[in-house]
Amino acid sequence: GNLVVGVYRNDFAVRMLKASVAAGIEAPLRFYVTESADGTATLTYRLPSAVFGIYGSAELDAMAKELDAIWVRIVAQTVGG
Repeated sequence: GNLVVGVYRNDFAVRMLKASVAAGIEAPLRFYVTESADGTATLTYRLPSAVFGIYGSAELDAMAKELDAIWVRIVAQTVGG
């Protein structure tokens, strides 16, 4: 049925915590896959910039933009784009 996939990279985690200890609650970032009755699946996620944008840290925002690009690549590979 449903699957939560956590994505984590130590180098980004170190930068995240340096920018905002409070943001540590967000790690690992997640993808959520849900299966429909017809056998298809839906991929749900939040871009890292949306997840980390609430912390008001320019350093964290810059790192999140880097992660956004990685997220886009992961999604494209996952959905066959």
